[in-house]
Amino acid sequence: MRTASIACSMRVTVLQCVLALTGLLLTPQNGSAEVSAETPAETPAENASAPEMLAPSVPPASKKLRAAPAVSAPISAPVSVPEAAPVPGALMTPEAAKAIVGKVRVSKTDGEGPAARLLSYDVLKKFTPALRQQIQQALLEIYAEDAAYMQAYRESTAPLSDNVVGPITLSWLNRFWFDFKMEPVGNLTNASVQALLHFAATVKAHPEWKVDLISADLGRWIDGFEPEDRARYYQIRLAGTDEQIIAMLRLYHYETDNTRQPPPDQDRALLTIYSYSLTATDIRLLASKSQVIAKLSALQDVVYINQPLFDAAVLGALKDLGSQAASYLPAARDAALEKSYRLTLSSLQMLREGNIVPETVIGELEKLTGAYPDQAMFMEAVIDATAQVNEPIDQYMPDILNAAETSTSYILTARALAELSANRKNDSVPQVILDMIKGLQGLEYAQQWLFDKAVMARLRNGVGACQSGIPENVADRRKVSAEQMKQLESALKDPALFEKLDKLWHGTSCSPDETIAMNQQIEALYVKYRASIRESARKKPAYDPNKHVQWNGDGCGCVLDRLVGEVYGFYPFWFAGTPQKVNFSTLSRVAYYGPTFDDTGILRQANDGRDFVAAAENGDLAQHDFVNIARDHQTAVDWVVQRNDWRSWQKMDKGRKEQILERLATSIVRLMSIRLHSWTATVSNHLPFGARFVPTNGDGVTLFFDDYPDDEVSVGVFNKFVDTLRSRLRGARAGDIINVMMRHSALGKGIYDYPNLYGLIAASDANPRKDLLAQVERDSNMRPHFLVLLEEQTTDSKKQLRLRMEGPLHGERREMVLRQIVPVITFDHDNWQQLQDDIIYFKDNFGGIGFWPMPMTPPAAAAEAVGGAAKDGPAVLVDFAGVQQCDVSRDVSQCLVDFYQTVPGAEASPVCKTVCENLYAFRLAAKLAVLLLIACVALYYWSCMWRERMARCYHAPTVAIAAVWSLLALALLFCDPFLRWLARGYMIPIFLVLFICALIAWYQYRLKERDEQP
Repeated sequence: MRTASIACSMRVTVLQCVLALTGLLLTPQNGSAEVSAETPAETPAENASAPEMLAPSVPPASKKLRAAPAVSAPISAPVSVPEAAPVPGALMTPEAAKAIVGKVRVSKTDGEGPAARLLSYDVLKKFTPALRQQIQQALLEIYAEDAAYMQAYRESTAPLSDNVVGPITLSWLNRFWFDFKMEPVGNLTNASVQALLHFAATVKAHPEWKVDLISADLGRWIDGFEPEDRARYYQIRLAGTDEQIIAMLRLYHYETDNTRQPPPDQDRALLTIYSYSLTATDIRLLASKSQVIAKLSALQDVVYINQPLFDAAVLGALKDLGSQAASYLPAARDAALEKSYRLTLSSLQMLREGNIVPETVIGELEKLTGAYPDQAMFMEAVIDATAQVNEPIDQYMPDILNAAETSTSYILTARALAELSANRKNDSVPQVILDMIKGLQGLEYAQQWLFDKAVMARLRNGVGACQSGIPENVADRRKVSAEQMKQLESALKDPALFEKLDKLWHGTSCSPDETIAMNQQIEALYVKYRASIRESARKKPAYDPNKHVQWNGDGCGCVLDRLVGEVYGFYPFWFAGTPQKVNFSTLSRVAYYGPTFDDTGILRQANDGRDFVAAAENGDLAQHDFVNIARDHQTAVDWVVQRNDWRSWQKMDKGRKEQILERLATSIVRLMSIRLHSWTATVSNHLPFGARFVPTNGDGVTLFFDDYPDDEVSVGVFNKFVDTLRSRLRGARAGDIINVMMRHSALGKGIYDYPNLYGLIAASDANPRKDLLAQVERDSNMRPHFLVLLEEQTTDSKKQLRLRMEGPLHGERREMVLRQIVPVITFDHDNWQQLQDDIIYFKDNFGGIGFWPMPMTPPAAAAEAVGGAAKDGPAVLVDFAGVQQCDVSRDVSQCLVDFYQTVPGAEASPVCKTVCENLYAFRLAAKLAVLLLIACVALYYWSCMWRERMARCYHAPTVAIAAVWSLLALALLFCDPFLRWLARGYMIPIFLVLFICALIAWYQYRLKERDEQP
């Protein structure tokens, strides 16, 4: 579509371009058409397929749509959408929805009169300025999230905000008519204009419906009906009552939720990682967003030639907001930026002279003769233009960007201010909503969908919907007051939705059907403020190589032997830089979240781009310290290799995909084969089994291939990659555990399909380690773990995860897969009773528990504050068997000690903690003692002089050395993780052998002493 737009701008007249893009023939009346000053250089791109967008005509439906009532008020004014009947709070069943839809009468539009009269340009120019402004405001309301629309909206000629219904505005009107099958398609009538205004008012009043109502998927679903039903659904979509629209959307989701492609993932970006969190500043910012537009209006039409000047002006205008003002800079820059990217003849010549970009790619780039308002649009255009090229172009993108000509300035025009005002990301959030979600402050979520689920869980708790009824459950105590519910009613301005929420607030428990309806109602509440909350929560962490990981075990000892399963903690790279206390005794594995890889298979640091392996080899990343610290506590270290953008994968053949993953395997092996430089590593080379204990740079790798393609070829390539990587890691004597990470919704699809997960386990079992140590060490189970990101509320999601395993797998296979599943949760450090329930449930059903991020010991002041807060709650359950309830201990590690061990509450002795944390020193001392003892014995037998000296001092040196060695040996036998597992079940035989050896030595000594007498 973009290519067609450029062609129009270069080769045809303005009117011809509109005709080429829309397939229309606007018949002028009363003379020649008068053309607007709009430029058609940029035209809208359709979310649906290109053939649909370029279709010259649409087959008429059997019945015409009823014209919507006229709307003369501006779009920004409150609009009351007619409602046929109150919508019940309970879930609308498909049968009830069909009954509501079936009652809709399809109305015909009169074939004559002003409603059907074609409007010429001569008529259009007679529209009042207010009506023309309403038309363009309506389009902005409908298509504000469409990238192509915003690109055209930001054009310097302001084609979509100049109060002139010209070619570009008409092209978007045509898209609206096409989407809604209005007849006659493409002809502007009074009825079609009023229908547009009415629809815009509807989606503004009910933003939770907008995504569905304007989606191409909904249109395709409607097109599957018979002509009469099709016309009925299009009529409801365009101008139905609230009840009718809800009924239609209920049927739509009921029939398509399991078959529709999910919407584009906002986190999808090559070599980029986003996180979602709300700080105290973010929460204050959400409450004050309503003041921003008014303050920024003072800067209207002032030109700033660079970003620092513009930033200073914006911060000055928003100075009353304090430190929150800086949060508005990104959105203000985007709206005010007047920056264009274009490829000129000199740009193409520069690419040719560089001899890096292939001629085939340059040939396709010659078609890009237009200007693009930002880098993202330009890169997207480059990708579209080179779609026919048989190789990925990501590797050439830096050279293309460098060759492109750019120009930059900043100006907050009326259009830019309107854009900021229309964007729901800049909506303020009512205080009552902020009160509900304030508990999320300081929590980190790995992905947007996890954050959304957490917000909705808090809103559910705030409304008091479907409470658990458990006295100790903190979630039930988050219910807002009656006064706050009145504030919510005033803020919502949606009586129908508030009526349902108020019913939930007054209710208690829910039936299964009511629970489903409740989830929909809570989501409808969140949708009203979702864009603004997401925008404040979304973060792109910067990588700083000067910020090192600073862990301190603080005498915690080593990993407990009696943990039921794997305890997995994630450490995002942006947490580095501050000292952190970590209780390693309950963390069997820690994962560093930071590396990703490009289309050549090279590991790179996310959000930075540097070669991850090269930086690690050169010591630039300075991450070796934390690997050593974790190893001192016998905690394994994983590297999480993450990627979520696979768009270029579709252009590659099987050989190319295998080549990329083969190179990725090489990078991973290089990373994990790096030898750590420390005195412990040097000493290890001289100890028994020293080769085993020489630490390498990690113990395993976790593959987080989010949204990985699920076609058969890609799945096969992935499985081959895992097998190859495992073999090569073993060959390099590096950690060979390969874990797989996924989101909950991905389970059962593609590489995460249940038979494929079982196949990964079977492949690992078929290729076991052959060395002796693998038979005795505690991590001898080298099967992959499957880490599943679990959403809030875990009360429900953990059970859904368990139930999903029931159908596809049976018997031993189901048991094997379940024992490798590790649910990953984000704990809010508030609902301790829920954490205890989750730990016990995971202990009984899965193979471990994961935490995002890994639990760390809070500072003393924070811990004291948390402990003080605990006293305000109701009475807790009675402690049993010396084990504290989690809402008493209020410590994640202590909860794991008490509820995630085969022996609840068991902890290592102070001696074992000391030995384990200084294991290499104790091993060295034991070895030296053995060598000295052997030397004493040898000298006693072969040196008369030494024998006489020893006899004079009653063998005190030998006895002392033997005593020291005995103590060290006992300490290592009981506290060395390796020797303890080696000697498990053999302690009594070992002591018997030692006793017999000592007895024989003593007996021989007595005999020799007797023989020496005269």
